[in-house]
Amino acid sequence: MGGRVSTSISSAPKQLSYLVLLLVVVLLVGIIGFSYSDGVTLSGAFYMTVDSFAFKHVGTNLISQTINTFLNVVGVIIVWFAIWTAFGLAVEGKFGEYFKEAKMKSQISAMRGHYIVCGAGRVGKHVGYRLKQRGEQVLFLEKDQSVTNKLLSEGFHVLDAGQVDEQTLLQAGIRHAKGIVTTLGDDSKNLLLVMTAKELVPGIKIASRVSDLKIINKFKRAGASIIIIPEAVGGVKLADALLGNYTHDVIVSD
Repeated sequence: MGGRVSTSISSAPKQLSYLVLLLVVVLLVGIIGFSYSDGVTLSGAFYMTVDSFAFKHVGTNLISQTINTFLNVVGVIIVWFAIWTAFGLAVEGKFGEYFKEAKMKSQISAMRGHYIVCGAGRVGKHVGYRLKQRGEQVLFLEKDQSVTNKLLSEGFHVLDAGQVDEQTLLQAGIRHAKGIVTTLGDDSKNLLLVMTAKELVPGIKIASRVSDLKIINKFKRAGASIIIIPEAVGGVKLADALLGNYTHDVIVSD
């Protein structure tokens, strides 16, 4: 099965991240503070911090009492924050979505020897289908939700990419990919992707869609090893079909 992971993080997971960060910071304040004020080991200071959260600790001096009061107050805030975040996730039904997204992200991170297809439009989707038919792993970068849903139903991995940039390519595991295909409908965007991919992984195989014949050399200099002009390929295939030489999986005939 494929998986989709979004490059954007929803507000609920952000709240969970903030909660974890806040808890870590507060724990460090308590551990370091109690270790200094009470002259105890870090492990002892940790237990004192936990006791403060549970209102079971009483400071032995002014500094210790101040830290204890601070932890009492912050402890209440953290508990309410956790309850509120959990309630929000439950109401919005995002618990399952959040953990499913995390699982999918892990699956994509573990991909090795795969092909990255940037854009699942009229050209890109056929590239992905053919690669999959040949037994290759394919990861699509696509922003259209309806296209994404269709790809998922067909077992592809999809990275929801509103803007394909260096960070997106790294998240797609370009350093472990066999190759990358740029099939966006904009030559300038494809050219930028070729340059970015070549900079990140100099030896990677890059195939690109080009519409303007005048800039083919730019793509070659940027690092594209395979360049396809869809209209030209289509014209050649149609001519071959008229002459009786056609491929059944791409040309329909009586």
